[in-house]
Amino acid sequence: MIDFTEIRKLVDIRQAAAMYGLEVNRAGMACCIFHADRNPSMKMYDDHFHCYACGAHGDVTDLTAQLFSISKTEAAEKLCADFNISSTRSPPATPARKRELTNREKALLMLDILTDYICMLRYFRKHYAPFSFETELSPQFVESLQNLDYAEYLWDAWFDSTDDERAAFFTENIGQFRRFYASLSKYGFNKK
Repeated sequence: MIDFTEIRKLVDIRQAAAMYGLEVNRAGMACCIFHADRNPSMKMYDDHFHCYACGAHGDVTDLTAQLFSISKTEAAEKLCADFNISSTRSPPATPARKRELTNREKALLMLDILTDYICMLRYFRKHYAPFSFETELSPQFVESLQNLDYAEYLWDAWFDSTDDERAAFFTENIGQFRRFYASLSKYGFNKK
């Protein structure tokens, strides 16, 4: 069985993008491969990419699969071959315990969910807007009207807080973040 988690840990997405012909600037930005992009709008993070124009989001295997028009499994195998890593997972010796997230991990999880959710709502606002006053509003457009301002407020609050404050805020509002994540899953905008 292919260990996608291990591949994501071992293969830096920026190195893979550069190796496969994408020009990534020093800020980690590249022209998006998911739409006709003239100015770099796709950001390469440590463990994933995100396009701020079209909302495309994924990990190194998603990027490789799209670049070569292959399945995610074939992309994982290609990455293993190109970066000389083992593609299979060895079974754990003992059952792993679920560990508690650190405050930094909680803060980054919150930011990841918020980023995806805001991008999805901006996409809905643009692409599901009614053409006339007689047109019935789509659920996607309504959700963007109801939640975009609040999600952007949370985004701003995230940057004005320390890691400990972010973790506490995440814990206090776990229900809201679960709803954001559920909405991302419902519309297919989650990266997992």
